[in-house]
Amino acid sequence: MTDPVMLSVASAMASKAAEAAVDGGRTALGALVRVIRKRLAGNQTAGSALDTAIAAPEDPAVIEEFAQLLERIAAADAGFAEQVRGLWPRAQAELSASDGGVVNTSTGTVGGHLVQARDLDLQGGLHLGDVHGPLHS
Repeated sequence: MTDPVMLSVASAMASKAAEAAVDGGRTALGALVRVIRKRLAGNQTAGSALDTAIAAPEDPAVIEEFAQLLERIAAADAGFAEQVRGLWPRAQAELSASDGGVVNTSTGTVGGHLVQARDLDLQGGLHLGDVHGPLHS
């Protein structure tokens, strides 16, 4: 069974590689595309698999084959695997946001209320109360 992360990366590469290349690597997806293209450079079989995936991003068999190739390369090259797995969560968030999804990220410790929302319609206001004790009127 193909690694789900590599399958997702392969799918994103196939469908968004051209957009990411135009971006020039300024985003996590662009950086991921650059890392993968650099690693595949000089390997005619791997380059061909990428080209085939880009030509047929909706073909599950083609994407599966490309994902398995990425998985084999990652198994043989720990540095490559670390780069891909490190960039993927940020690239995935960018893809979600660019497709109209919502990406809320919070890092560190939150000492009070944290509200993350999209399309919030508050009629009558919002009161979250005292974070250190009960609400006093």
